[in-house]
Amino acid sequence: MYSSAKETYNFIGNDNIEQFMLNSINSRKLHHAYLFSGTKGIGKATFAYRAARYILSNALKENMDIDKSKKVSKLIEKNSHPDFMVLEKDLDKEKSIIEIDKVRKCINFFNHTPTLGAYKICIIDSLDEMNINSANALLKIIEEPQKNSLFFIIAHSKESVLPTIRSRCLNLRFNKFSDCEIKKFLNNKILDEKVYDLNEVISLSHGSVGRAFDLISEDSQEIIIKVKSLFNQFSDENFQKLENALIRSNKIDLFFELSLLIIDKTIKELILDQNYQENKRIDELFLLRAETQRIYHEGKKYKNINNHMILELILLIKKSFYH
Repeated sequence: MYSSAKETYNFIGNDNIEQFMLNSINSRKLHHAYLFSGTKGIGKATFAYRAARYILSNALKENMDIDKSKKVSKLIEKNSHPDFMVLEKDLDKEKSIIEIDKVRKCINFFNHTPTLGAYKICIIDSLDEMNINSANALLKIIEEPQKNSLFFIIAHSKESVLPTIRSRCLNLRFNKFSDCEIKKFLNNKILDEKVYDLNEVISLSHGSVGRAFDLISEDSQEIIIKVKSLFNQFSDENFQKLENALIRSNKIDLFFELSLLIIDKTIKELILDQNYQENKRIDELFLLRAETQRIYHEGKKYKNINNHMILELILLIKKSFYH
């Protein structure tokens, strides 16, 4: 349902960034390294490929539209353009990070002059998937860039960007989409809206179209149904199934975020219920919320959200919601 950035030719939103880049390209006033920052799933990688296609096409137009049928588009899609490369984690080998050996390939890439155009371009997708060694290796390359080298560096979180890298890049911040825009995109994709709780999906998308499309996928919908069931009567067998499904689908973030959303919704309903007098119950839910955040943030901080943390939250929810 949701095409990869490499195969996406339409760019929606953040028109100011496209206009700024277009003016820079057409006036031949490009910086050697651009940092595309902002929430994951708002079009940063799509725009990086779009800008690369435009630059490598040697076009001078009023927009960056380059047709999919053009030679430059086909070469980039096939990863065979001599003046273009992408640094990303190797999914085929189930790598969780962009390893330093891949970064070192940039040195050889930029040691050669452009073959078909005026620039050699490298997209880094993303800094969030680099460890400190890979990031430092990248820093050395952009500190002393070769002539006509161009970097589009994608970063989803502030924490992933070393100050030394940021200082050598021109930072272009991508804005999130509004709830109305997300809903419009989803309505154009979903034929049977009854299958999905759109308001819930929009709340969980956090302004990211990419995340919204992922949330309406079959895998995500399965996790959402299981997590929502967790807050009702749930058998021990179902606990095990949920844990296995979360690890298998790699949607642990969704589990924690949806749990927080359900807890918040429950608290709000109790507070707004004028006939409800049990302040102790509301206090218990606030404590559950705080514990959920603690487990999640500690896991993210140490990049170690594991089975134990999933089980810990499941048991906390069971204790709080099963009386």
